[in-house]
Amino acid sequence: AKLLTAESTNEQASAGLDMLTSEEKQIFTELNSNYTKKFSFPFIIAVKDNTKASILEAFKCRLDNDRETEFQTACAQVERIAYLRLKAVLPD
Repeated sequence: AKLLTAESTNEQASAGLDMLTSEEKQIFTELNSNYTKKFSFPFIIAVKDNTKASILEAFKCRLDNDRETEFQTACAQVERIAYLRLKAVLPD
């Protein structure tokens, strides 16, 4: 089982990823498996910027990337996640 931080769990819930139908879970699981097999690293996206539908679309689009392009995309998403989390806790 994969363990998520409290932040990740809350972010996923905000996008409705904690309330997927059985069919949606199957689709996300299959996309995630295909992604991990292709790139050898986990799918990373700033969930706060997205909806369930846009995450699904990103999965499908990003699977067409080459590894280098996708690695750059994933790194940019890590930076975006860090920015959003810091913005939430730091004073203006």
